[in-house]
Amino acid sequence: MKQVMFVELGMGVDLHGQDVTKAAVRAVRNAIERNSMPGMRALVDGDTSRMQVRVHLAVPADADQLDVEAVRAVFPYGQVSVQVGPGGMLAPSGIFLADKNDRNEMIYVVNAAIEVGV
Repeated sequence: MKQVMFVELGMGVDLHGQDVTKAAVRAVRNAIERNSMPGMRALVDGDTSRMQVRVHLAVPADADQLDVEAVRAVFPYGQVSVQVGPGGMLAPSGIFLADKNDRNEMIYVVNAAIEVGV
């Protein structure tokens, strides 16, 4: 990426089920769902496939189970790269719910930083 134009931050949570992908998808949606970048079209000469999107995810556990393609699918435009590192948070929920596919009582919290540029 030659020039970063925007950086957006988000947080996603899976309260039950310990699904790191669900939390990650929620984090990237949280980062981008209230934004509009109409000026980006001019920067890429109308070709939104030239837009660069870097996704940085901080995950607390099960990084090997993260479905990166599900995270990429959140973005309608651009060349999307996903980098995963340690971080986020595991927090106790105080309850185990078998009907919600809980494996334990932990809440998964994933943080996302999204860079958009050309």
